[in-house]
Amino acid sequence: MTEVWLALLLAAPLAGWLGWILGIHYHRRAARRSRQRISSNYFRGLNYLLNEEPDKAIEVFLKLAEVNRETVETHLALGNLFRRRGEVDKAIHFHRHIISRPDLSEQQRLQALIELGEDYMRAGLLDRAEKLFRELSEQGLTDEVPIRHLLTIYQQEKDWLRAIEQARRLANPAESTALIAQFHCELAIAAAAESDESQCRQHLDLAREADPSLVRVALIEGDLAFAQGDAETALRAYRKACEADPEISVLVLDRMVKCGASGAQQQDFMNWLESLSRRARVLAPMLALSRLEAESDPDRAIQRIADALDRRPSVRGLEQLLDLTRSDADRAISIDPALLRRLLQRLNSGQPRFRCRDCGFSGRDWHWQCPSCRHWASTRPVEGVLGE
Repeated sequence: MTEVWLALLLAAPLAGWLGWILGIHYHRRAARRSRQRISSNYFRGLNYLLNEEPDKAIEVFLKLAEVNRETVETHLALGNLFRRRGEVDKAIHFHRHIISRPDLSEQQRLQALIELGEDYMRAGLLDRAEKLFRELSEQGLTDEVPIRHLLTIYQQEKDWLRAIEQARRLANPAESTALIAQFHCELAIAAAAESDESQCRQHLDLAREADPSLVRVALIEGDLAFAQGDAETALRAYRKACEADPEISVLVLDRMVKCGASGAQQQDFMNWLESLSRRARVLAPMLALSRLEAESDPDRAIQRIADALDRRPSVRGLEQLLDLTRSDADRAISIDPALLRRLLQRLNSGQPRFRCRDCGFSGRDWHWQCPSCRHWASTRPVEGVLGE
């Protein structure tokens, strides 16, 4: 009897060990078969995508997601692919399915929700996107993506007060204050359009407080004074802006000339233009100076433009040179000046005057916020032969 119990005691561990070995072997074979099945389905889904059969591909990938949790990142990328291809409905369906899975990690769920919000934005469902990103931003996440998407939505909707609210939450103080200043400028312009000067100046003060270096504040102050017929205040504000950023002169020099000046004031203005033209990378200050100079000394004005064009060729400068020479036969050039002027005007009319230094978007209008990349204060005058 003792020998039987001894045999059983020795056999039990051996049986357990054999069972463990067989279990490992079984699970390895099951896992191998599962991986083979997943791999086969995965490549079948990719094949559907390559053959422009996205509906079948989605069906395969959704089933695959139910099989293997480790494929979530791949599915997020595929949903993103559908969105970039413009198939937003499919991307929304894809991302909603992923979010419905109970076994996602917190990071995977967050990423899937962000992708779904971006789907909504692409589809123009801004109210849904705003609701989703607001919920995410209020969870105390360290990720700023929801905040930045809310900023994009509010800027698109021109809801500047809510945009300011989100800009204050950005971690980078320099970026935050620069954005807040631009948003207050937008509010100031809106107030001015409603003839609410008090509100306009209040927002200008807040913009200056947020970013003292923003020249846009001085430009708006100059525009206010110009609209009210206060030429002296307008000139002072415009000069302040141009001193801070000489290239901004292309926006205001025509208005500055229209402000009018006589005697010593005009001479002071012309001296300032000459000084500015030496510092600016654009010809606008020199061209404004030559227009004023031509009233009393056309020869000197023509020579000034000719010397400038010799150093820095410019279609705009050549056009003004022709304007000054067309009335004097002694200065006529070898071809018909009127014809050349028309050709230059046609060429110039199709050329962009301004370009975003961040994304390259170009056009004939100045945008404080680039319509393409949505960056602020990135627009600069186009330089070179066809530029300013």
